[in-house]
Amino acid sequence: MKKPLNLLIVSLFWLTTGILTAQAQDLATALQWLERGQTEKASQQLQQLLQSQPTAQTYFYNGYAAIRTHNLQEAGNYFEKGMILDEKRHPLNKAGMGIVALLEGRTTDAERILAEVMKESKGKDVEILGRIGEAYTGYTQVINATDKPMYNQHNAAKAIEYLEQALKRDKKNGQLWLALGDARALSTPSNGGPAVTAYEYALEFLADKSLPNHRIGTIYWAGKSYNLAGDFYRAALKADSLYAPSYLQLAELNFKTNRYKEAAAAMNRYLALIEKPDAQLRYRSGQFDYLAREYARAVQKIEQVKNEVETPVKYRLLGRSYFSLKDYDKTIENLKTFLEKAPDKAEGLEYKLLGRAYQNISDTTIAKDSIAVFYLAKAATTDTTENLYSEVAEMSYKLKHYEDVVKYVEAGEKRFHKSSVKDKFWLAMAAYKMGREDSTMYLKADSAFAAVQESSPDHLPTILYRAKSNYYGYANQDTAYVKSIPFYERFVELAYTKKEEQKFKYDMRIALKYLFSYYTSVEINPEKALDVAQKGKELDPADKDFNDMMAQLNNRPPNPSFSKPQ
Repeated sequence: MKKPLNLLIVSLFWLTTGILTAQAQDLATALQWLERGQTEKASQQLQQLLQSQPTAQTYFYNGYAAIRTHNLQEAGNYFEKGMILDEKRHPLNKAGMGIVALLEGRTTDAERILAEVMKESKGKDVEILGRIGEAYTGYTQVINATDKPMYNQHNAAKAIEYLEQALKRDKKNGQLWLALGDARALSTPSNGGPAVTAYEYALEFLADKSLPNHRIGTIYWAGKSYNLAGDFYRAALKADSLYAPSYLQLAELNFKTNRYKEAAAAMNRYLALIEKPDAQLRYRSGQFDYLAREYARAVQKIEQVKNEVETPVKYRLLGRSYFSLKDYDKTIENLKTFLEKAPDKAEGLEYKLLGRAYQNISDTTIAKDSIAVFYLAKAATTDTTENLYSEVAEMSYKLKHYEDVVKYVEAGEKRFHKSSVKDKFWLAMAAYKMGREDSTMYLKADSAFAAVQESSPDHLPTILYRAKSNYYGYANQDTAYVKSIPFYERFVELAYTKKEEQKFKYDMRIALKYLFSYYTSVEINPEKALDVAQKGKELDPADKDFNDMMAQLNNRPPNPSFSKPQ
């Protein structure tokens, strides 16, 4: 599944002693909303503050917010206006102009402007040093386990240089330690220890613990210490329940560790907090809902963004979700679209669900059973949860596709190295039916029935069809008698023993007449002949043949019209 690259905005700001307390608090509140991902709310508050108090700081932090939302031109406009209000030894907005040049890739201009800033501030201004150092990180954004700069123009070594210079003047500045942690994480991505040390100092000195806790969590994630990572993200949320980035990280972390319900819940919380989540993010949330088996929510979200997300997998998720919701028409619509658009991505489950959906739809205008067999047979080649070959073999028999029955049973036996008694029975029945076109299939049927009988010796249909298969399987009448009679005798015996003679009335009548013919013409056993004739008369008094059989035994003119097995 494609992961959304959502911006996780970092760093608050370093307030100078010259800022009025009320203004400082307002700036802090606005930038906290920026950190939380509420960019519109942050920008609105910053603009209101600028209108009411147009100072160098309010211009700078409006420009700063523009940088964090990838609007460098807008940022430059704020800084240019703010430069007029800059104090001589505190050229904050001029530093902002240098930062914009740096991020735009105008390296020469950036170096010149920043050199002037350092000269004017004597290299002693903590806020300016910190902001330049932070800019050289490229403004790290956390994407799952990776610290990735928002801007391509970044230099971890220079970031560390500026930030360490600032810390020499203010060792208890938590924001500086936080930015230094970002720079170290960027400098040594395979070794998170130095970054964690800086973040721990930030934890000590910052009132808001959400930011350093969040950063430490990401370091632990990168080191595959997933439980610790989760602990720190939860600590961040305990410090600030509105800090949305930690919900996103928890969602992705729980997804990675297969805790799908937790992932879906965290992502839903994230969506509730941020402004205007894009289509990719809402689709991602729908994916998590699907994995959490929250199918109704998954369908709702994915349907809303279906036309905005360019991936055929959306149809797979919709099809599977609709199946779980028992909307089989929608299942078919979406899964067929998925197979059309991405046949190379198809899994056996798609074919299986299509087969099941066709089994359940109410439409009687299509050959849905044949279509179901088609899809289930395709699924059978890869499905490991059950032997679908067994099911499609039975369905094919009912559709009178006897050759397919044989094919599917044999395919299932080859794949699973065994076949059930039920499979063997349907194979035998199909072979028997095929015997009408190819008489050699009767003996194949008998072999399959014999395998069934080994597992179920007293199964009446098996014994009956062994008798029929042997009768039709031999061209020589005497051989046919020898092979089939024992099975007919056993069939009749068991039917009466089980008191199922009425259940098998039609076949019982055929069997009794056939046995009578054998007893009177081959074995010449009047007692057995009389027994079957009497049984037949009791079974179906309206059948004239049994009266004729009784008459024959009483030396009356015989007029039998005995039936062959069917």
